Amino acid sequence: MAIHHVEAGKEMRIVGPAKVSIVAAFEEHFTIADFVPENPPTLASIDPATAEIGGPDLTLTVTGSNFIAASQIVFNGGGEPTTFVDANTLTTQVKPSTASAAGDFPVLVRTLGHETAAQTFSFTAPAGTRRKG
Repeated sequence: MAIHHVEAGKEMRIVGPAKVSIVAAFEEHFTIADFVPENPPTLASIDPATAEIGGPDLTLTVTGSNFIAASQIVFNGGGEPTTFVDANTLTTQVKPSTASAAGDFPVLVRTLGHETAAQTFSFTAPAGTRRKG
């Protein structure tokens, strides 16, 4: 573990996840800014982007850039168990067998508090239950 002293008024940059402790005398002032990755993640695509309710489980592959091991796929607001493949690819399992309603659901990537723009994943009704129109 590295310990660094930073002079007052100076900036400290940390690459990757880190724990930061601030020790200051009472007469000193300090500001803690929100952490923003220098190269935040971007989400380019999801594959597949649709599944039939009741269908088999599938692997959702998310492609983009600047992913790290701490990146997490967020499906409809909930963080999913995510496999880091490389800086451009993440995967997770989707279970259409447990879906209860057809519709569109947002998928995004969260990395150290930063979220990408969302892509849309759609659950469709089973073929035998769709209305003919």
